Amino acid sequence: MTRQQILVTAPPLCDAVDMTLAHGLWQRHRACRINRCVWKAAAYQTLVLAGRLVPQSMSPRERAAARGIDYPAALEIDALSHSGHTPATLREVLDRLESLACEPYDSRVR
Repeated sequence: MTRQQILVTAPPLCDAVDMTLAHGLWQRHRACRINRCVWKAAAYQTLVLAGRLVPQSMSPRERAAARGIDYPAALEIDALSHSGHTPATLREVLDRLESLACEPYDSRVR
């Protein structure tokens, strides 16, 4: 069985790229995670392709080890136990918020 190597490259930047916009989006979405925010992901990709941002070559754990910093182990305790709220309380809050939400727009109502 032979393995094939696949080379994946990003498309080049077009002439309409707006570096100011990409930088602004990067700053505005600084609290977002790239894998959960399409705006930050687009800004990141643009800044990397333009050579304005160099991706990290080491993982956070490797960077901490290189600096002699202890990296926390994966949490074994459920994250909800830290918030002080039970799942039932959170479900109740979500149910009440849902009841306050507006109904979706009905095109038949004029």
